[in-house]
Amino acid sequence: MKFLGWVVALPFIALALFIVARFVMYRPDGEVVRVATPMVEKIADYIVEHGVPESLAEIPGLPYELEGCEGKIDYTNKRKPVNTIEKATTGNIYQKCIFKKDYTVSLHFTFFYKEKDCTGSLKIENKYSETVGITSYSCKNQSIIEKKTIFGSGKISGVCSPMKQ
Repeated sequence: MKFLGWVVALPFIALALFIVARFVMYRPDGEVVRVATPMVEKIADYIVEHGVPESLAEIPGLPYELEGCEGKIDYTNKRKPVNTIEKATTGNIYQKCIFKKDYTVSLHFTFFYKEKDCTGSLKIENKYSETVGITSYSCKNQSIIEKKTIFGSGKISGVCSPMKQ
């Protein structure tokens, strides 16, 4: 009878250990969160107050200096590239910078000119391409109406891989 009890209990024990492993292994290192949190919050708040900057490097009061900033703007009309904003139905702003040599901050906004809406995301990754923090934006009438910041890990190996599915 004891044997049958163990046979029934083992799947539940394995499931519990898997859940515990998820919480232990499927999150970023405390040092990574300590570095990324003030950057995400400062940049996200700046965008809400002042709009999307020409360059992330011009945001005042960042905890770490941004280096190697590069960006581009694409205008499209019915998914075909156009040269000017007047002909465009959508515009995409891309920016990417490096800080502390091991982290990148990426910004992507898509503007829908006819609807006067936009969506955007701000993402910080560490040197292993693990997403540490992400802020998503929603706009209405060219004003940001919603900002949501999430801290987590984009680990894709080990026990974390099945958790992403």
